[in-house]
Amino acid sequence: MNLRSSILTWTIVFMGAWANAQHTPLTSQYLFNGLLINSAYAGSRDVLAANLTYRQQWVGFSGAPSTQVFSIHSPVNKKKVGLGLMLFNDRIGVSNETGFFTNYAYRIRFPKGKLAFGIGAGVTMLRGDWHTVAIQQSEDAAFAEPTRSAWRPNFSSGVYYYTKSWFVGASAPFLLAHSYNTQERGWMISSTRTDLQPMLTGGYLWKIDQELKLKPSALVRYRPESGVQADLSANLIIKDKVWVGASYRTNDAVIGMLEVLPTPQWRFGYAYDIGLSPISRYHSGSHELMVQYEFGYRIRVRDPRYF
Repeated sequence: MNLRSSILTWTIVFMGAWANAQHTPLTSQYLFNGLLINSAYAGSRDVLAANLTYRQQWVGFSGAPSTQVFSIHSPVNKKKVGLGLMLFNDRIGVSNETGFFTNYAYRIRFPKGKLAFGIGAGVTMLRGDWHTVAIQQSEDAAFAEPTRSAWRPNFSSGVYYYTKSWFVGASAPFLLAHSYNTQERGWMISSTRTDLQPMLTGGYLWKIDQELKLKPSALVRYRPESGVQADLSANLIIKDKVWVGASYRTNDAVIGMLEVLPTPQWRFGYAYDIGLSPISRYHSGSHELMVQYEFGYRIRVRDPRYF
């Protein structure tokens, strides 16, 4: 490993060790893993839906992020209420975060759409494996043993309005942020608002003809310390069976996506990110796999959902 690559690897390691723990795990196929970004998404697909996503970012780069997310949600109580569960694991450098969230959404029906208000509550286990870092001064006590694991509560909130042809949402996936205090050697709740990461999402469906549809969408997130980042996407839907899409993540990556629906219940997706940031020369892009299953008590054949 050359000097420049070593410096970049160290940057990732210490970002993982000292950065605020709560951040929303990044996925390219976020539209179908909606609980990850908005608790009001629970029940919105009007079936019992399960989604599993695996993402390996920056392949070939030591300490690169790796994310796994499982979610399941369904409408209940004559579809006025949506309930959901989400389990995720997110590793960056020496920092590892595993969380479990429950989600509740209350939906109000309008003539052409539904408005949902959502809240989520859960716990996150935070861990930093500092002892795995290669250092020059081996007697440094701060790196002599793993950072103590800590379980911390967290909450989320969101609002989501959707019709058959468009949607818009606003959310705060993590209302509490925890940072590692090197003096106390423990995870502390942060009191600064800069640790929040509010998000806006939106999309629209254009019907080109009986066999083709075009669905542009966007996700915008903001943190005062790093500014605005947006995912701008478009998917071409062929016969409601194949989705071919592309996305641009500002100052970060260009993304290609392919999703196949062999039946109305199954959805298989793959996304590949081509990096645009300065470290892109040191990795081979990012891979993301997704599988979704919608249980069969109500299969939407004539009226499928596109988000």
